[in-house]
Amino acid sequence: MDYTNDVKSLLTIKVLRLVRPNLIGPLALSCDSRDLPGDLWERELKTDVTAVNGLEMLSLGQFLRLPQGFGNMYLGETFSSYVCIQNESSILVTNVSVKIELQTATQKFTISDQKTMSMMKTGDTIDIVMHHEVKEMGKHMLICTLSYSVPNSATTDPVVLERFFKFQVKKPLDVKTKLYNAESDEVFLEAQVQNITSSAICLEKVDLEPSAAFTCVPMNTFDESSILRRAKLNIPDIDLRPKWPNIMLDVESSHQFLYRLIPKMEFARSSTNIGKMDIVWRTTMGDRGRLQTSQLQRQPPLLNDLKLTVDAPDVSAVDKAFDAKCKFVNTTTDREMELLLDLDSDTSGYCWLGTTKSKIGVLGAAQTFEICLSIFPIRTGLINISGIKITDLKRGEKFSFNDMIQVFIMQDV
Repeated sequence: MDYTNDVKSLLTIKVLRLVRPNLIGPLALSCDSRDLPGDLWERELKTDVTAVNGLEMLSLGQFLRLPQGFGNMYLGETFSSYVCIQNESSILVTNVSVKIELQTATQKFTISDQKTMSMMKTGDTIDIVMHHEVKEMGKHMLICTLSYSVPNSATTDPVVLERFFKFQVKKPLDVKTKLYNAESDEVFLEAQVQNITSSAICLEKVDLEPSAAFTCVPMNTFDESSILRRAKLNIPDIDLRPKWPNIMLDVESSHQFLYRLIPKMEFARSSTNIGKMDIVWRTTMGDRGRLQTSQLQRQPPLLNDLKLTVDAPDVSAVDKAFDAKCKFVNTTTDREMELLLDLDSDTSGYCWLGTTKSKIGVLGAAQTFEICLSIFPIRTGLINISGIKITDLKRGEKFSFNDMIQVFIMQDV
């Protein structure tokens, strides 16, 4: 910092963070009526000026409290501040220039362009309000650089004044993800979002932005058709739908989300990029925050020479057969297969109808073959379709397909 001894305090720089006030309420304390204090605490609560009449024990407040300090700053929030430059001296200054920069651990950028005034008399001020979305965690430094000249001074060099304001940016959310690669080339993503801030938040949006190889289908709500189907099948009406967008997360609380990723093209099976999550939240006072994760990666599934996908109804009735459409794909590009189908008789909750061992025939390279299998459920509940075995008679190679699909079996109405 460059100061001139006789004029170093002509102009002052003051920085104030713009933060919304908080609700202040009473501290609810209670005790048994037989204890010595009796109903002393309850009477104190009712006379507390901050308590809401009739709701004293809930610690609800009816007054706003202005922030007493800088407060906590979290990644994804908007840093708003007010900078005031004032001439508190009796000396006239000229050519006033102001520049405000923000420096992080990796970069430094200007958040307010240089603002100049040709002249500042006693009591004049320069007011700057700035807003900046914080996109990096760790230490931040707000640098305010002020330059001005003093007429009739002994030197013609401008006076340069710098002020540094440091603050720490913390992590607001803890996002944990799990990936599951299905045999149908689909990918299921389970995401758990936990609030690790110091106050409750409201999740406004939690989306998965897929990569170019996938189409994303959120599985966090029921559509109307599925609700009607549940009603017709007499399935208990358990409302699993979140009250979107009003998902409230208290401190250290978490919420889970599920997404289904459908491949757009054949090479999506080998794609490792899934996409990134976009999360928007609001604080209790309406402040907005946004967080985007980095690209989510997965381990591509191992490519078998023979691929099988099964299409069957989600729900069926006991003692009534239903069909499962099986599609076999020869994923090789240079050889054909001669396939033999063998259905395992050791099943749980269902049995096969028809021939359980038969030749499918020759399946050329990169070709597909479809066959319809008839399944007879013998009990209610969830059954797993398993035990589909294929043998390549030309090479003696065997393929086993288990837990291909699940079907919920219910009593017929």
